[in-house]
Amino acid sequence: MSGIMQRDGFRVGRYRLTSVDKGRVHYAEVTVAARPSSTNAVTAGAAPFSWNIEAYGPFAKSSSMDPVYVAEALDGVRLALDELNGFFFDAVVVEIRETLVDTHLGDVRYAAAHALWRAVGFDRVDLRTVRNGRLVLPDEVNDEPDPAG
Repeated sequence: MSGIMQRDGFRVGRYRLTSVDKGRVHYAEVTVAARPSSTNAVTAGAAPFSWNIEAYGPFAKSSSMDPVYVAEALDGVRLALDELNGFFFDAVVVEIRETLVDTHLGDVRYAAAHALWRAVGFDRVDLRTVRNGRLVLPDEVNDEPDPAG
């Protein structure tokens, strides 16, 4: 798929999050394709979870969390695009890999933002911050107190 995307002027970025914070594993892997545009546009590809069929065969089932992860990925890409100040891209979330046990709210969003930055060649420092049990981008404002201290 990445060959087709590159042929259409898209550049592909992939980011794999593997992190442990206070014994809690955070995992997500997201692939985003992007190409320059006159405005920012973000969409989900037709089958971001098709890897499940490749990995588990024709009886693979979708997860009830799939729509949540798609929404997180789209949100992460939008946040990443907002940081590009005057550079605009058409972005497509091509693939989302997660696990039922190790992927938590915020993980896909975080990985998607970094995948977009890789696709467009934006040098972004990967500083992982956990607030209220969620992995967040370090410059996000979060006024909620962290119960873990």
